[in-house]
Parts: sequence; C-alpha cells; structure tokens
Amino acid sequence: MTNQGELQAARSKLEALLPEARIDVSADPYRGLRILAISEIFSGMKPGDRRQLILSAVDDAVVAKLDLLSPAEADLMLLGDVSATTNEQQRLPLWPESIIRGQMETITVSLPSESDEPLSTPIFVTFYSLRGGVGRSTALAHTAHVLSKSSRVLCVDMDLEAPGLAALFGAENEVELDTGVVPLLLEAEMSGSVPNVSPHVLRVDPQRELYLLPAGVPDANYARKLTQLDPSSWYQEGANPLHLLIQSIREMALKPQVVLIDSRTGISAMSAPLLFDVADLAVVTFFPHPQARLGTGMLTRALLGATTTRSSDTRQYTPELRFLVSPVPGANAPEIRNHYIDRANTWISEWLAPARKLDGGPVFDDIDELIHFVGYSEEIAASDRAVQGAAENIYAPVAGWVAGFVDPLTEDPAPSGIGEVDLRKDRVLNDLRFSTGTAEDQSEDDFNETFLKTDLVERALSIETPLILGRKGTGKTALFRRLASESPSVVVTSPPGLPTTSAWMPDSEVYAAISSELTSRQLEWRSFWPLLVGIAISLNQEDAEAPTWVSERLAFVGGNKSTYGSLELVRDLRVLFSDPDAPLLALDWLARLDRQRESPVFLLFDGLDTGFGLEENDIHRRREGIAGLLSFMGARATQYENLRFKVMLREDIWRDLSVPNKSHFYGREVRLAWANQVDYLRVVVKQALRSAEFENLVVEAIGRPGLDLRQTSVEYWPENAVYDAWILLVGERVAGGKTAFTYNWVWFRLSDANDDHSPRAALQLMHEAVILEKRLNRASSYNRSILRPRSIVASLDAVSEQAIEALREEFRELENLFDELTQVGRTPFSVDEISVPAGVETLAQEVGLLGVDVGSKDDVQRYRVPELYRKALGMSRRGQA
Repeated sequence: MTNQGELQAARSKLEALLPEARIDVSADPYRGLRILAISEIFSGMKPGDRRQLILSAVDDAVVAKLDLLSPAEADLMLLGDVSATTNEQQRLPLWPESIIRGQMETITVSLPSESDEPLSTPIFVTFYSLRGGVGRSTALAHTAHVLSKSSRVLCVDMDLEAPGLAALFGAENEVELDTGVVPLLLEAEMSGSVPNVSPHVLRVDPQRELYLLPAGVPDANYARKLTQLDPSSWYQEGANPLHLLIQSIREMALKPQVVLIDSRTGISAMSAPLLFDVADLAVVTFFPHPQARLGTGMLTRALLGATTTRSSDTRQYTPELRFLVSPVPGANAPEIRNHYIDRANTWISEWLAPARKLDGGPVFDDIDELIHFVGYSEEIAASDRAVQGAAENIYAPVAGWVAGFVDPLTEDPAPSGIGEVDLRKDRVLNDLRFSTGTAEDQSEDDFNETFLKTDLVERALSIETPLILGRKGTGKTALFRRLASESPSVVVTSPPGLPTTSAWMPDSEVYAAISSELTSRQLEWRSFWPLLVGIAISLNQEDAEAPTWVSERLAFVGGNKSTYGSLELVRDLRVLFSDPDAPLLALDWLARLDRQRESPVFLLFDGLDTGFGLEENDIHRRREGIAGLLSFMGARATQYENLRFKVMLREDIWRDLSVPNKSHFYGREVRLAWANQVDYLRVVVKQALRSAEFENLVVEAIGRPGLDLRQTSVEYWPENAVYDAWILLVGERVAGGKTAFTYNWVWFRLSDANDDHSPRAALQLMHEAVILEKRLNRASSYNRSILRPRSIVASLDAVSEQAIEALREEFRELENLFDELTQVGRTPFSVDEISVPAGVETLAQEVGLLGVDVGSKDDVQRYRVPELYRKALGMSRRGQA
C-alpha cells in the first residue's frame, strides 16, 4: 500500500510542474497512485500528450489511474470538491472498486429481507454468471414464466454483446429496428434523458403479464451504437444513462412488479453496475468446476460489500444473494450428484463467511435457502424456447426467492393488514395466549378450549382403535385426557400431574417391586396386567365383582379409593399372586367383570414411557412390561364385549418391542403424525381465536357469506379460511426464501428428521414470537399482520432449545450424542464423525434427531440434523462460520 511519504512526494512534483492546477493525489486500493489534475493547460491538448506531460514528473510504474481535465471538462462532469472525488470513486459500483471492498476480513451486510419495511416495486433481479454455458438465460426465462402467474414481470436483455433473450421467448422476429436497451442508453448518453420505454417493450405471453425489453436488433447499426456506450464513465457524469433507464422503467405505465435482468458474463463494464448498484437480488449462476471457484468467490464477496440504489441516509441495503448451481450431472448416479452438491455448498459457505450483521453476528446461518441445484435436462438443453411446462417446476424455487419480496396480483387477495394500526394491534397482542406446555400442564379450561379434532384424532378416539402411537408432543396425552373426561372410562395408568392420576397408579418403584415379585414366582409380565386392570375397575366401580380365589382381605375391595396408594397396590398384588393358578384366575375374573358391565368402557393406559423410570434397568423393565401388556391384549382383548383397551405409546418404544402377536395390531393402530399442514395450522389458529380481539379482526377481515366464523369451530372451517386467518396472524411471506410462504417456512422448520411435526413446537414458536413482537412493535410499528414474519424467524432458536431439552429429559441415552454433534458443529456430516453405539444411532433416527442424508437407513454414509434441533446444538449449515 502506498504510504503518505510517496503521496506527498508525487503531489509536490505535480504542483511544481503545474503550479496553477487543482491537484489531488491518493492511494489506489490495489497499488500505486490515483491522480486527478484540472488545469487550463489541458485545453485543446490530446489525451496522449496530457499523459506524457504528467509522466514526465511522476514515474509511470506508480500510476494506477489518471484523470487529466481542463476546467471546462471538469465543469461538464460536475466535479465538485476535488479532495472528495477519490473517496467517492472508491464507492463506485465498478469491478475494481467492488472487488477491493469485498476483500475485507469482515463485511457488514444489511439485507432487505432483514427489514420489516417491504421494498417498493419493481423488484430488480440480476441473473449473472462469470462463465457461460451454465443456463443463466434459460433460468431467467423459466423463472419469469413462473412469476408471471401472480406478478407483472418485465425481462430486460442486458447481455448487450450477445443478445438472445427475445429468442428464448419466441419473440426474436418481433423486435423492431432502433428499439431496445442499446438505443435507449445511447439516447440517454447523448441527451441526458431516456424517452418513453413502453414502445420498446414486447408482451411475450398473451395469457400472462409477461413482457420483454430486448437489447435491440443485432445488425451493423446496433454494433455501431454499442461501441459508443461507455458504462465506466457513467458514474463520473451528471446524468447516469443506466440510472435514467432504471427510473424510466419504474415510471412505466405498465408498472412491472418484477424486473429480471439478463447480464453479460464475465468482468464486463455493464455487468458491474447491474450487480453492485441496480440489483435488489443477484442470482449467481455457476457450475462447481475448479475454474469457477476463485472468480465466483471474488464476485460473491464483492456483492457482500455492495450498496444498492435503494439505499438512503437512514438505511444501507446490500443486494440479496442467491446461487443457482447448474447443470449438475448425475441424475442416475447419486454419488456424482452429491459430490458436486457438497462442493458447491462448501464453496458458498466459505464465500459468505465474512458477512456480518450490524450486531456482529453471522448473516447467513442457513445457506440451504440460498441455493438451488438444477440437474442436467436433455429436454431443456435441446429446447429452442423457454415454454410453460414441466421446466417451470424445476425453476419454481428460484421464483420463490423473488416472490418473497413481491405482493402478488390476485383478484381476491388474502388479508394483508390489520386495519386500525397501532392501537388495535396492541390490544390483540396483549390478548393473545398460546398454551405451550404438555397436556399434563394445561388447566381444564385451557385444555377444553384448545383441543382440536381432526380426521386422524377421530380415528384415534374410535372404540375400534386399541393402540395410539406418536412421538413426544404429537398429542397422545391430549387424547388420553379427552377420553378420560368425555367417555365412559377407567384409567389404569396415567402420567403424573393429571386430574386422572390416583395415588395407587404404578410408578417406577411399583414396577420395580412387581418385577421382583414376577421373577420370584417365575411369571411373565402378561400375568400382571389383568390383575391391574381388575383392581382399576374395582376402584372405579363400587359394586364390581371381587376376586374369589383368595380369602385374605384385599384393600381395593370395598375400600376407600382416596386412601388407596401404591403400598396397598403392591401388597394386594402379592396376595393375588400367591395362588399358583393366579394368571388363569385373573383372566376369569376379568371376563366376569366384562360381563358385569352393561355398556362399553375404555381402559386407558398412558404414561408408560416415563412411568417405568429412565435408568438403564428401568428401560429394560419397560420393554418387558409393555411387551407383556400388548401380548395380553393381542391374545385376550377381542374376547371382551365391553372392556375396550386404549394404549397411548411412544412410537420408538413400539418399534423396539418384540411381541409374538404384534401383527394383531396392524390396521388397528393410529399413528399421530400431523401430516396435514392445514390441520397443523388449525392448532395455532384455534388458540389464537381465544383472543376476542383477534377473533373480531378475523371475522371482519375474512368473513364471507354463508360462513359464520364465530359459531363454526375451526375444525370445520374451509382451508382457505384457515390460511387467511394464519396470514392475518403472522403474515404471508418470509422475504426471499425458497419456502417463502410463512406457513411453509414453519412447516419445514418445525419438522424433525422423519418429517414428523409436533403441534407443541408450533405453539411454542407463536408464544415466543408474541413476546418478541411486543418488544419490536414498541420500537417500530408493523401493521401488515399481527406478528411480523421476522418475529417468527427469530423465535426458532428458543423453540430449538426447548425441543432439545425435551429429548434430553426423555432419552438420556442420547446425551453423549448431543455432545458429539456439538463438537462436529455442522450438518450434514459423515457417519465416521460420531462414535456412539449403534443402538444410540438407531434411536436418534427413530426420534427424528438424525436423518439419512446419503445412503440408506441400514447403510448410512452421511447424516443430517433437522433445523428444529440444529440451532440448539450450535451446528451450522454446510460449514458456515
């Protein structure tokens, strides 16, 4: 870097040579000197002579840039304070200046997607590739087709040296002479203004709002005009032709919502401002070949340091960055495809590592949202045109990046505001409440208000369903509470803390005592459960028939239910087991109790997962005990007319059981999986509607003839009403993501590695978001929805912490794996990077902590950790720093 002594020496020599001149000498960001001299001596002097004069005083080797002007020329260029000129030049959106800005160790980035204020339309998107042959223009054209389904789209061909976008739209023959970008820019250079752009625009799809501003007709006259354009000089003149063209597009009567710009490849004069100045969003297209690594990395860092024309005195915007990796080979060879995907992810993580938020934190925590991979397609490669069809699905995620910043064109738009701004929103926020605890923790009122019946729940409640499976948090205990409160039922086992839990119900100490008793008498666990069921029925039904094979007094017979505890239970069981034929006698007793009933009654079992205890011996005992229960049910339950068994069981426990007649339950079990997104949203909406303020808002905003939203339970709302209420609550879009709709964002982020969803996680997310929104709303109002999407996004960290804590509590076997995953620090990762027992890996897969990224369940090569757990474990995506 040039030092101050060298600067002063050069300035002294030039002042001696041209004592009357205005002179500024500064260090070039790369090397050498930048010299600006304004003198009358240059009037009428040729550029070469001016240069030779200056170099007679200053060594040519140290000069990086010379601006030698007469006073008249300086006035024409509107040069003001000479001392400030070089500093301003360093902010120019040209390649040298932009590249040097990107070489900083850390770069402060301020993205539009991080702001609550929506960008005014149109949104400018520049498609760029450093090298050709990667499908940049094809991607733009197909993306335009997708976006034009809901937005007004203008495509601009700025690949001026090789125009071809018109041909991709089948409109090449419609481009008229002296129309297009090149004539418009040349007119702006000559006159300082851009004429009306509309006559230069073609509509390329009569069925959609899709338009094209072509580059021009590439004939001899076009080539002559192109050579007269000098984009590098535009930022040193008063009227910038590119800015004039962009402003003219903004002011078109057409009012495009999206402008897609096809930029020239390489380090060209025109591509720099399209990337570093004009673009709200830059889609960088590349193929992960080593030849592309250095240059595309340099481009990425330059974009991180850029400031768009949207910036103002109060807000500096960095262009949004997205990466389109194309064409990725290996459609039929996963190992080849994964090789290129891994390479691209690793490179992009490295390129984005310098980006930091204003608070110093990393900007790009989840780069998966920034990347889309397009495989090689013979159909697309051989097509002369980008037409509507299957290819649109391939590029739909790219369109999703753009759509997140655009309000769609619809005849019946979803609600996008809450009306009476601050006061009304404050009332709703203060009134909203979401029950985030387990079903055991909810009050009776809360439980009754929030319980949601779905088709799956109805099946689970059916008298014909003896087994209800599900992971933690999917609602097993909620079903248990509903059955216990609304149906004729006898609670046999129950989680602690519920009103249904009695002092006599077995816990880990009781199960341990029973296990010893069974072992000493050489009995199996299947002999225990009929006795426990009989005792439960007797304590529930005063006139229940007593067992007849013992003469000793039994505490549960004619006893006081309120004083019957675990000690009495164990003692009664020991007495009943004293007869050698107790297992057979117990079955006979249960059959007589069944005949004594006049109508069906549910026998309810819940809390079996933790009821046995969490130590290694407890888990072994649990496996044998539950297997004994299911074995007994499989052999005997169908023989009873009125005793109907209902067992709530964690799915991983069920899979681990060895039961001789397990197939007896196939087709008769229900798995609580929450696979329906609308039902998942209903859970949140139903709880939000407990707020009278929010209910009033919903009725006013989305009410429709023939549907009384107040009198109709959310379970029976049509899907569009559920989505509209959701949008009113949390907004429609998360800016700039492939899963741009908020309901998709929540759906994918809260899924585990098995694509299972816990309603509890959704409610925890809403609870945290309400707390955050109250704080944010005091600082800056946001009235497009009750909760701004940013509140939802920022609350995921807290939900992730709670999700990991729930796993810690229930699966102590995973503790060492948690530590190892934190050490690995990123996802996905090779299976060789962890060293826990195979059984722990299997359990981690079953509970959704680990998913197979490469390989199969039986031959895993690489694991991934879902977003729900990743954040709490401190794991980054793809090596992001």
